[in-house]
Amino acid sequence: MLNIFQLEGFKIVASDGQYLGKISQNVVDSESITNVVGTYGSIVSSTSIFNIVGSYGSIVSSKSPFNIVASNPPQILDKNGNFYAFLTKNVVKSPRVDPDELKSALDIK
Repeated sequence: MLNIFQLEGFKIVASDGQYLGKISQNVVDSESITNVVGTYGSIVSSTSIFNIVGSYGSIVSSKSPFNIVASNPPQILDKNGNFYAFLTKNVVKSPRVDPDELKSALDIK
């Protein structure tokens, strides 16, 4: 089980350097991936990992955490900007956080 409190405030950055928001349970934080009307949590935003037709959320995009074979998935960076883990379904990448487990821990539908 993922300890979401350990990841609170950590940032998600795509392999191309695009900032994809921060892991936060605060649904009104403009940078939080839980803010469903925000840049990083909206299903229609171009920089959201939840936009299933976007570069960062599509299961076929090399930049998406949901692509099971992506060789350069997004990274989770700690509060100091240091690498913590890959955000990916690709089980070959290590260390990794599964994006579906993250969604579940944050109670994102």
